[in-house]
Amino acid sequence: MNILIAPDSLKGSLTAQQAASHIQRALAHCIPNADVEILPISDGGEGALEIWSELGLGRAVKVSASDPLGRPISASYFKFNDGSAWVELSQASGLVLLNEEERNPMETTTAGTGELMAHAISNGAKKVVVGLGGSATNDGGAGILQGLGFTFYDKQGIRVHANGGSISRISKIVAPQNWDNSIGFEVACDVNNPLFGPNGASRIYGPQKGATPTMVESLDQNLRHWADLLYETFGRRVDDVPGSGAAGGSAAGLLGALGAELKPGFSIFAEALGLAEKLEAADVVITAEGMLDTQSLSGKATLKLCQQAKLHGCKTLVFAGKVAGDSRRFQEAGVDRAVAIKPEDWTIERSMKEAGDLLEQAVQNECSSWK
Repeated sequence: MNILIAPDSLKGSLTAQQAASHIQRALAHCIPNADVEILPISDGGEGALEIWSELGLGRAVKVSASDPLGRPISASYFKFNDGSAWVELSQASGLVLLNEEERNPMETTTAGTGELMAHAISNGAKKVVVGLGGSATNDGGAGILQGLGFTFYDKQGIRVHANGGSISRISKIVAPQNWDNSIGFEVACDVNNPLFGPNGASRIYGPQKGATPTMVESLDQNLRHWADLLYETFGRRVDDVPGSGAAGGSAAGLLGALGAELKPGFSIFAEALGLAEKLEAADVVITAEGMLDTQSLSGKATLKLCQQAKLHGCKTLVFAGKVAGDSRRFQEAGVDRAVAIKPEDWTIERSMKEAGDLLEQAVQNECSSWK
């Protein structure tokens, strides 16, 4: 049996590499004679830097930046050998940087991500790819622009600090002096949510970032205002673009203000990793992620992987902290079997803390009957 172990990260618990190691150990117990290959995956969000590093395509650059609440932290971006840069939004603007009590998308900002981009540009990068995913924010990418040196003003000419709650007060955007329009920007993103509305950033992802129902309504209206302002300032209408709602609308800010090109994050990695060749050689694909639910159907890496695996005739097995949703829809998306690793009577906090052991045990239980 040829098994491809290709997990994504379990956000807040395990990196993709750690998840792969636990799966491999479990298989060594129950199917010791299997031919196993490990290929951690990403949709451009958390874990991307580690994968690029393992491929030997450049080096990680560590710098000082702001976290989602403006506090100084150490964060990294990746500088490729060709001089371009990959900035992972979750490094400085990720939900994992905040504890439960600190999560409030009205207050959080993506400014730290903009600071990482600014550092890469100041060090010669003429192309910057921003990998979206795992954000703690809902600021439409206004914070990113602020970190790059853009300034915002309200109707009275008073400067506005960008966050999810303040973008409704912004009436003027001013680009930094000597802004280099020759720099190319790309957005690596696999979700297809629009900026606002029933399937937009605020309603779909806001609650997991700490938004109350009242906050969700305010955030959604704020993003509508932000979309209009981007159009008035830069002449680009981006709110209906599939994926513009990614990372709390960060994609919209990058597309609207910087003219960034939106690309599927998973496809970028699949090509670099030689995924098609590895799937051709596999009989079974085992993957993992933190949550398998209806959001996963919006373009998460694990389901993209399963779709590709089915095209190559592979059986697919997904392990997730929690599985919620219509199993038929998952099967239609290429999932042969989905297994939840969180025990029913365990708290989320305990399960996240012991995710490695839970994943390992779940894989061993599931695969011990395989012959």
